[in-house]
Amino acid sequence: MRPNRFTFHSLAERLFCTGTKGDIAQIASSEPLESVETNNDLISTMPVIVTDKILKLVPLTITAKTSILSRTWRRNWLSCPYLVFDGAFWDGFSKLGDSGKWHKGSKIISSVLFHHNGRVDSFYLELRPQNADLLVDKNVSLSQWLSLFSRTCPRKIALINWAGEWSSLVIMPSYIFHCTELVKLKLKCFVLNAPPYDFKGFSCLKRLELLFMKFNNGIGILWSLIAKCPCLVFLRLEDCLGMDILDIDHASSLEKLIIRGTFDSLRLKKVPRLIDVSLCSTKSEMRDTKTTVATINSLAISYEVQCLAIQGKLSKFLATGGINKSLPLAFNHLDKLCLTDLTLADTDVFCFTVGMVQSCPFIKDLEISITSTTDAVQDKYEYPINDYKLGKLHKVKITGITRSNAELKLIEYVLAISLVLENLFFKCEKLDAASELRVLRQLIRLPRASAKAQFICLGE
Repeated sequence: MRPNRFTFHSLAERLFCTGTKGDIAQIASSEPLESVETNNDLISTMPVIVTDKILKLVPLTITAKTSILSRTWRRNWLSCPYLVFDGAFWDGFSKLGDSGKWHKGSKIISSVLFHHNGRVDSFYLELRPQNADLLVDKNVSLSQWLSLFSRTCPRKIALINWAGEWSSLVIMPSYIFHCTELVKLKLKCFVLNAPPYDFKGFSCLKRLELLFMKFNNGIGILWSLIAKCPCLVFLRLEDCLGMDILDIDHASSLEKLIIRGTFDSLRLKKVPRLIDVSLCSTKSEMRDTKTTVATINSLAISYEVQCLAIQGKLSKFLATGGINKSLPLAFNHLDKLCLTDLTLADTDVFCFTVGMVQSCPFIKDLEISITSTTDAVQDKYEYPINDYKLGKLHKVKITGITRSNAELKLIEYVLAISLVLENLFFKCEKLDAASELRVLRQLIRLPRASAKAQFICLGE
């Protein structure tokens, strides 16, 4: 039986105007639609750019069903440049156990890659079954898959391993270093060995994300890898094992840096284009605060940073490390400042917070997240009385308010120096409705430098 034919107009309307998965699934499964008599098979003669767009929008299981649309579409899905094996793919085997789910899914992935007859531009893979007994199978299968599609010069690769513990990490095959035309690379929960001796780098790589990684033979593998990525613009490192000393050097194209983990020191050198920095420490203590303090100073003096986020316990480490002595600095290019997990009951942290605000004279957006604490002494928090003003700050967001004196003092200071403030968003932490109302009444009584400033309570 010949497949149903649709006009190009109706197909485009269903795919691109409505854009719902239900419509796409209905078309791909060839359910009856209103047809129009035509002498031309417009589905068969559809431009390649349109078919690629369609195949990119739908899941791989639906892509395979498009083979019944016409003869020319019969093998289109086998040359689809976008291969996605995500959670939805593994959920299709929900009736099987972990072992059966893995063997069924891995066979399908192997078959698709083996029969694929085109370039794999984008490859996304989740290793979902978490059975520890499957670790060897995962290592072998991943090596085979990478060897197959690495020959097609992929541009985007995301490999996610949902491992439960460090012992369940899959070893990343060396074939990953054969994908020399990569533009984006994201790896999560893998063991990364040193590159082959003849590896010359990822000359086109612009975005690199490494999450929960373990580097064999030390963190030096990471720095040597970064040094061989001359076009790297975005770097994200989160909770990688062995990230004690972070030394990022000679990243001439790097613009955005995100670091989260248990690092002891951070040093940045020769990253002239850096404009967006997010630093989060999850360690209970930091042994080398001097180097990190010097890095924050260099961010203010030597770089044109536009967005800065200091998160986790890093603010406390910087405060106790003596950064208060060098504040206020001159973040003259900064548009947004984000300070999270602040323990304002600590006088050093309170002074650090005020000092950071004073160091950013041209910020437009300020976000502060407070850790729930109580004041030890109610009258020791004082902000400086001077002529310092913020002439561009339009938006402030403060969360975690518990009605402590330190919090109110900080909010009072921000209101007093913000000349053009429009909205101050606030959210209380574990307070009942009556307590939140009392907080709002206290805020309303505070003097404001901006006549336009209004308070907005954030919901859950």
